[in-house]
Amino acid sequence: MKCDATSVLPPTIIWISPRNEIIPSSSVKYQILNDGTLIIKKLTLADQGKYACVAWNPAGDNIKNVNLLVEVKGPQIKGHSGRTENKILAVYYQTLLLDCKAEGMPEPQITWTTPYGMSLPTPYLGGRFQVHRNGTLELRGIRKTDEGRFLCIAKNYLGEASLAVDLEVASLDEKPSFPVPNTEVLSLEADGDDISLECRATGKPKPEFLWILPNGTAMSPGMKLQWFFHYLGNGTLHIMQTGVIDKGVYQCLAKNVAGQAEKRYALEPGQKPHIRSTTLNMPCNADGCPQATIIWTLPNGLVLDKSQVIGRVTYLSNGTLQVKETSEFDRGSYTCKATNTFGSSTLSYPVSVMVFPPQITHAPPSITRVNRGSPVILNCIAAGIPKPDISWTLPGRTTLEGNLVIKDPGLMNSGIYKCNARNALGTDFKLVSLSSSIPEFSFHLIVYNI
Repeated sequence: MKCDATSVLPPTIIWISPRNEIIPSSSVKYQILNDGTLIIKKLTLADQGKYACVAWNPAGDNIKNVNLLVEVKGPQIKGHSGRTENKILAVYYQTLLLDCKAEGMPEPQITWTTPYGMSLPTPYLGGRFQVHRNGTLELRGIRKTDEGRFLCIAKNYLGEASLAVDLEVASLDEKPSFPVPNTEVLSLEADGDDISLECRATGKPKPEFLWILPNGTAMSPGMKLQWFFHYLGNGTLHIMQTGVIDKGVYQCLAKNVAGQAEKRYALEPGQKPHIRSTTLNMPCNADGCPQATIIWTLPNGLVLDKSQVIGRVTYLSNGTLQVKETSEFDRGSYTCKATNTFGSSTLSYPVSVMVFPPQITHAPPSITRVNRGSPVILNCIAAGIPKPDISWTLPGRTTLEGNLVIKDPGLMNSGIYKCNARNALGTDFKLVSLSSSIPEFSFHLIVYNI
């Protein structure tokens, strides 16, 4: 409250309170500035009334009365006094803002109480919860455990108002997903053990599983087909007594309302390690003074100087001659010659390469009969250098690697089977005629003459 006074002699300003007490120039409650302005700190209803400003000097005094009326208002939240309630449905793991806009004179203090009794003042910052200066409560990464009643209280000395928010957290549907890798490769033996292909997928709601066999057949949970069984519940596919015939890609589909995911198993015939090529290294270490110059002469008469490359033959920087992927054409004598001003020295490497074309040494009889329903194994063994690869060509011209296992032979399996043995020098084959028959039964007829 201002009090402007003028005179020839500067006046002294005194303020008198409604209780006819002289107000000190500086205190916890009051402050009088040099220009006579009175400041009342933390105004309350008790401060209202008539204030007198007295300006005096030796020539006299003058009085100015100021009537102070204090307006007060109890707390309100969003325009409502007392208690209000609200319900909110929030989405799992999202961010939620709960507004608590409060008004009042004097300005009310706002506090939040969580469902588990934790009191949060304004402002507040801790963990996933934050109370902003305007009273808004921010919840980050909402969880199911956050469900319950959040209570906002706005309070001043005239009273309080409250807002109760009942929070419900809804879980989002999650598309099925598999742990990596999504594709696995497994090896098959010619006459192997049982294999279980797992289909472990997560999702909300819990996904349902469907297996697709290499021939396109779909298998639902609990379904059994020949030597395949799809377990109910955990999505595992069990294959009994696996063999080469079971090769192919098996697909597991996991589905729910949010979508689907896929995991694949590729079953391939197992193969022992096979060295496809051989590298021949022929060192030529020469001592001398001065240092010798080394040249190589190949079996065909070509001469290689240092660091020269001809086809598969390389002269390395250390004097070694290297021949990559050796074959029967690399046989002969390789000569290293070291020369300096005092003379020369030679070293020869006679190279022989042993190779033999494939020759089948063991195979089933040319005409092979099997009982229908009894498993049969067609073995084929071949000799040769390099070791030949074995495969079987089926009557339908499909070719399978390795020895052949027919689990349940029938009329559909009858026909001409071809055993193939192949290496870099050529091929050999043998034909086998396979036919299935029904087991024979003997009957004795006894006739009684009555």
